[in-house]
Amino acid sequence: MAEHPNVSVVRDAYAAFSKGDLEGALAALADDAVFHFGGEGPNSGDHKGREAITAALVHNFELTGGSQALDVKDIFADDRRAAVVVHETASRVDGASLAMDEVHVLHFDGAGKITDLWDLPTDATVHDAFFDGK
Repeated sequence: MAEHPNVSVVRDAYAAFSKGDLEGALAALADDAVFHFGGEGPNSGDHKGREAITAALVHNFELTGGSQALDVKDIFADDRRAAVVVHETASRVDGASLAMDEVHVLHFDGAGKITDLWDLPTDATVHDAFFDGK
């Protein structure tokens, strides 16, 4: 069975992210895309549009000193959605660390552009506390 084209779109975005290439990581975003980060931390909530999404990701980069890594375990995709199973690791500049499984759920607009991403960690409380800097 052939791989769905959206699997490649997602794989390329995560590969770019892992290299610190934010422009490449966000290349497949629709102009009005929204990243949804749960929790109560300073980066929680909906980040709408490329500028807001970039700011949220840069904030995470700064908090972790660039150590945040998303190890993609699997990608499932069709014409409208993708689920990305990842293992996230990161260290904060104050020495705290994070190692957690997550699922990212993405929606596509039908033309290969990502319109939404939901970040769903296995333990939202621990994830939130890490990115809250506590």
